[in-house]
Amino acid sequence: THTGLWGTIGNAVYRGIEPLPAVAITLVIAGIVWAVSRSLRTALVFGLTVALTWLPVAAVKILVDRPRPDASLLAHPFSPLQTDGSFPSGHTAYIVALAIAFWFLLRDTRYAWLPIVLGAVVTAVVGVAVVSDGLHFPTDVLGSIVWALTTAAAVRWLIVDVIAARVGRRTAA
Repeated sequence: THTGLWGTIGNAVYRGIEPLPAVAITLVIAGIVWAVSRSLRTALVFGLTVALTWLPVAAVKILVDRPRPDASLLAHPFSPLQTDGSFPSGHTAYIVALAIAFWFLLRDTRYAWLPIVLGAVVTAVVGVAVVSDGLHFPTDVLGSIVWALTTAAAVRWLIVDVIAARVGRRTAA
């Protein structure tokens, strides 16, 4: 792994948002959303937007099957060696999905700018971390950003405008 401050940051980024911690983080945030909003529906939409945007990336990795960058070319290769597919970056997709879910949550408030700014900054840090650690190519990061931006919008439309609307009509009848 890299050494020094950036090595510490890169390792923390990678390990801190691996799948299990990311699921836990999402569940905790959804719980907080539920507690603050007092709306289970809002919390579910938040959590499902993150999950259904981010989790399919695992299937895309298998389908694309792009090898990771050659670790033998790095002065400080990441450990342990990652053997799954490189494209797209799951870490980047998770952060972008989280930022988008926060934006959907806050979009009609004076804080709508916050998930955009923080999301862009954290996405840049994660992207630089996974590329500089030799875990991904820059196009893996860019592909994840495009994936999350397009998929999150479709997921939210499906959850809110299609499924929730149908459930609402049935319960009202």
